[in-house]
Amino acid sequence: MPARLRKYAHRAVSALLCVAAIAAAGCHGPPNISYYGIAWVTMTAEPGNYTAYIVTVDSVTLTRNDGVVVTAVATPEIIDFTQIQNIAEMWSSEAVPTGTYVSASITLDYTSTSAGGSSVIAVMKNGAPVSATVLDYTTHAAATTYTVTVDFDAAEQPNITNTYASTSALLMNIDMDLGASGVVDMSTATPTVYVRPFLSIGHLPANNRLIRVRGPLINSSTDVQTYTVDIRPFYDEANNIGMVTLFSQPSTVYTLNGVSYLGSAGLDALSVLSAGTTMTAGFTTFQPDYNPLNQAYAGRFNLQYVVAGSTLEDFYTEGLSGDVISRTGNTLLLRGSTLFVNPADTFSYNVADAQVLLGPGTLVTADDNTKLTKLDSSSIAVGQHITARGIYTLSSTNVVMLDATGTSNTNTGSVRLQPSEVWGSLVSNAAGSLVMDASTINNWPVSVFDFAGNGATTPVASAFSVSTAEVALPAGTAVGDPIWVNGYTSPFGTAPPDFEAFALNNETSVQVAGGPIDGGIPTAAGDGGCGIGSQVCDPAVLQVVWSTTSATTQPFETASASGFALNLANASLASAVIQIGPESIEMKSLPSSPLIVPTALPITQLFSPRYCWGVPATATTTSTVTSSTALKAASSFATFIDGVNSTLSSSSPAAQLSARGIYDRATNTFTATSIDFVL
Repeated sequence: MPARLRKYAHRAVSALLCVAAIAAAGCHGPPNISYYGIAWVTMTAEPGNYTAYIVTVDSVTLTRNDGVVVTAVATPEIIDFTQIQNIAEMWSSEAVPTGTYVSASITLDYTSTSAGGSSVIAVMKNGAPVSATVLDYTTHAAATTYTVTVDFDAAEQPNITNTYASTSALLMNIDMDLGASGVVDMSTATPTVYVRPFLSIGHLPANNRLIRVRGPLINSSTDVQTYTVDIRPFYDEANNIGMVTLFSQPSTVYTLNGVSYLGSAGLDALSVLSAGTTMTAGFTTFQPDYNPLNQAYAGRFNLQYVVAGSTLEDFYTEGLSGDVISRTGNTLLLRGSTLFVNPADTFSYNVADAQVLLGPGTLVTADDNTKLTKLDSSSIAVGQHITARGIYTLSSTNVVMLDATGTSNTNTGSVRLQPSEVWGSLVSNAAGSLVMDASTINNWPVSVFDFAGNGATTPVASAFSVSTAEVALPAGTAVGDPIWVNGYTSPFGTAPPDFEAFALNNETSVQVAGGPIDGGIPTAAGDGGCGIGSQVCDPAVLQVVWSTTSATTQPFETASASGFALNLANASLASAVIQIGPESIEMKSLPSSPLIVPTALPITQLFSPRYCWGVPATATTTSTVTSSTALKAASSFATFIDGVNSTLSSSSPAAQLSARGIYDRATNTFTATSIDFVL
């Protein structure tokens, strides 16, 4: 049976209650604080080499510039960080005492015996997920509970103002860098992950990701085109962690109880559903809004698409998400699946492949899409990413099975089609179609997919055909070049074409791509980074690991306030790659070490580059160690370089580097919007 993670009910303790009952809540600070504002706390992650990375995030505390410590979030949540690499999840909207804050402390629980849950970290081996042994990076003992302290950028410290108005709320984003949070040893039969969490936090996001706001409907207002929810993040079924109002747009796509709507028609349909019991998940962009009354920026959340009602979840059915790797009749085989047993408030990641049973009663919808119509169970083909609802059972051979046939009033079986990404090289290109040599689908090797039944002739990966009716490859893309294709598999049995694209990109454009609106028309590409609300962008990720047995204090070939290059000849260098989605470029194969430069994008209320450095071993508190430093963050690249150079020493050598941005192969330049330097 797959490892089961249980989320016990922990009621949120707001900062208001923390200050009113300091001893009971474990908060610190004088009881005479009487002014509060609102903090929206979101959580996101940067990619690493994991198929699952599940830990419990216990709490977040903030330290004010006068030394007062308050609890911003006190509701533990079990989080699979691999599922928030392309979005940010709204964790809470809570009252926080007014003032300027200088640091945050985030507690993560990796233990397998705590009441809050159990950590599960899995990696890909031979095309399949494998559960890893999880050990502490420094001690090589079992991973434990870590409280990581992070200093805010000294030039951009968050200031909470004295109002409960949402127009004056402050957005804080916690970013877990999986690629900088340890190393993976694949040399043994059971892989080992050595963990040391590396996080950053800021109130000006370093990325343009959509924000998912999940929770039960409270009320709606069709006059002003909004609806309000209690926040229940991730897989939580018990706790309401504040509330937030979301703004509908004419282009917002609603999928409610198996039916799709657009704009105000969707809000009208949502408004008649039951308040308090109708679960919603709104995927939003963030629009800053200046409030002249208190001279502060806050903002509002504009909805791109919404999934709600039984399409999202209901009391009678369980959920199962994953990638279809084969289909036999009406039985799907899913790889890398996650099971959601929402009435019991549990979920589990399945290392073994799972099964979904379809039938004539299965409702099929497509997220953020009104162009795909007349969907039914035959619309689901091999290569598609899905989330299904149905009745869960565990077979006698421990296979997770979900009956999504919808054969009874308690089995409202349904399947949500969600965009897939195919990566490979261009074979040929013509008006309205292309052929590619597919290498991966949703990061799984194409060899694991059994395409039998997708068409009268079984699709062949080396001649994978794609319909490109409404989109085209960027000019200059040549045969043999790597390409990224986002969209949906053709309905089962109808191939060719094997795939229907809503976005096409090459190595350059995919790093700045915009997201799709209504499943077909991409937004404008990003200006030096991913487009706002993008769902198809793959920023370049530069990952470097230095050996722990021959540490170095001289990682740079050159370094200045304008950029740096790494010494690729350093004997301590263990690995150095640039990844753009599934594409991996060995840095030693390049003509020279890439020049890593800061982004030229200006700091705005929507964006701030985040350059972080520090020593996790001394910035982390455990049951046996008390932190003596903090991880540092700066929006100034010069401050970052000075900080790294002043921290590098024989006792704090270079360990890992993780950067995100845009890699220009022609100039061999990596333009970074964020960097995490682990010492």
